[in-house]
Amino acid sequence: MTGFQLRATVESDRPEWLRALRASRELHAPWFPSLDERGGYEGLFDSGMERQASGAAWRGLAVAPDGRIAAWVNLNDLVRGVSETANAGWSVSAEFAGRGVATWAVNAMLTHAFADDGLRLHRVACGIMPANHRSLRVAEKCGFRREGFAKELIRIAGNWEDHVLLAKLASEHRG
Repeated sequence: MTGFQLRATVESDRPEWLRALRASRELHAPWFPSLDERGGYEGLFDSGMERQASGAAWRGLAVAPDGRIAAWVNLNDLVRGVSETANAGWSVSAEFAGRGVATWAVNAMLTHAFADDGLRLHRVACGIMPANHRSLRVAEKCGFRREGFAKELIRIAGNWEDHVLLAKLASEHRG
């Protein structure tokens, strides 16, 4: 995506992060865990920054040339040592939905995740609700393989939801 940049989230992103996420509330509602349990949008930002500072996560942003946040990409539950893994998550700003930004951002995140000058991970996994066809398509375009199915894996809007389990290895990303 010409002019777009993928970079780690920093504290000064807070105002734009909150604006873009609030503007995308309807788009994300069917797929997003309840914010009430996470301290609202402010609490979500704070906890993400805390996890990133501790090394337990990497929080990324796809930023448009005009400075607006186009997508969020996250590598959560970073495990070092014998597995070198993380769980990926992503969402697109409603202002950029349907324009290929999520696919671009997830591919860029995977490159960072697997790169020797990045996080040097071996494996990135993700879980996606079966009805979330757009995210499943992003995962497919980015080369994630289906590995299984998890019954009632995550509570979304008060309901325990099933998820398709997918993963990609560093060797698969490099080709």
